[in-house]
Amino acid sequence: MDYTFNTDVIYKNNLNIDAFSALFNNTSQCYKFYWFEALMHFISDETRDIPCDDIINEMIYEAWNTVTYYHLHLGPTINGKSENFLEHAIGIISDEFPKLRGYISREELNKAIEECNDLIRNDRRHLMDYVPHRLLRPFFKNSDLKEGLSYIDNDSQRRLISYMTNLTDDDKVLYYLVNSKENEVSVRVNSYWREFLLDNYSIILSWIQYNKAQFVQARNPGVPGIIDKINMESEDKRKLEQVRALWKSIEEITGEPIREIYTGAVINPNELTIDHFIPRSYISNDELWNLIPMSKTLNSSKNNRLPKWEEFFLPFAKYQFYMYKKVFLDTGDYALVLKKKFDSCKRNNLNAIWALENLYTYENSSDSFIGTLSSHMKPIYDSAVLQGYEYWDKQQVV
Repeated sequence: MDYTFNTDVIYKNNLNIDAFSALFNNTSQCYKFYWFEALMHFISDETRDIPCDDIINEMIYEAWNTVTYYHLHLGPTINGKSENFLEHAIGIISDEFPKLRGYISREELNKAIEECNDLIRNDRRHLMDYVPHRLLRPFFKNSDLKEGLSYIDNDSQRRLISYMTNLTDDDKVLYYLVNSKENEVSVRVNSYWREFLLDNYSIILSWIQYNKAQFVQARNPGVPGIIDKINMESEDKRKLEQVRALWKSIEEITGEPIREIYTGAVINPNELTIDHFIPRSYISNDELWNLIPMSKTLNSSKNNRLPKWEEFFLPFAKYQFYMYKKVFLDTGDYALVLKKKFDSCKRNNLNAIWALENLYTYENSSDSFIGTLSSHMKPIYDSAVLQGYEYWDKQQVV
């Protein structure tokens, strides 16, 4: 993917674009992506230095849903245990505040971070050791700044900070690390680079997120929809209304009530919602073959967990076939009405080629339909289990 920056600023101020382009070279952890993305959040404020603690808080916020909701690893794992300090800090906060998992505001999370400061102190220290000065390394390869490069390579952050106090904006380093009140380390962005970052804000942010997505994908092979999981999707992008309308029409036309596959109970039409059998947070789509009617209360109970395959897949598949039969195999005027409802789902809820060609066709028997559904869903389900998704079973049905 190509990114084109505003070259006027580069020309006027002779910025080191080669160093800038090399920021993410030799990256073994996710820290540089999250640090720079968090820094961009503060870049428009020219009135103050940016405390590194504020940047780390923003890193935690940006990675929060990726870790707690989508169960993605942000770096290498050893014996199934993450060796990533950002992910570790998020895990501690999440354990202390289990109700905060999922979509939360910066204010809510910042309160939780503040209360957990003592518990995540070591993670903060390690992040400071790994990120702010190492990100700058490409800028210090300039022959005039070799002394600073030696401090970076030897992890001598204090000496680097002292050395940087003598640098000016004309040295063209992206930012400087400075000691502020009570020995708090802050970031002071070079004024020329600030102008460049603001002029190219959207492009640079996309460049960061693109590189971050590639990195996270490599650490979570086989997980679908990585780009949506590192940049939280808004709720209004979910397309379930046509599916809900299809199931309600089946109930209205046939006179047969819609039932829970998990309990057998009749669903009140006013309480009918649509559930993802394999959580949407993992599968990252609203495909019809993974959707089933459910009451709002029970859906809240299931939340972001997996129904036990051995117990619930067959009831799920049979009810999927019930819908398929009403649309494709039954005859009469009502079948034509349902087929139109089904067709309205195609744009947003039916994109998988295997489902279009092998599942929702006129040739399927119950056995072939269920067999096709199982053969495609089971590998995805097993992958979600390996990713750390919790089980949900009848003991949790309320």
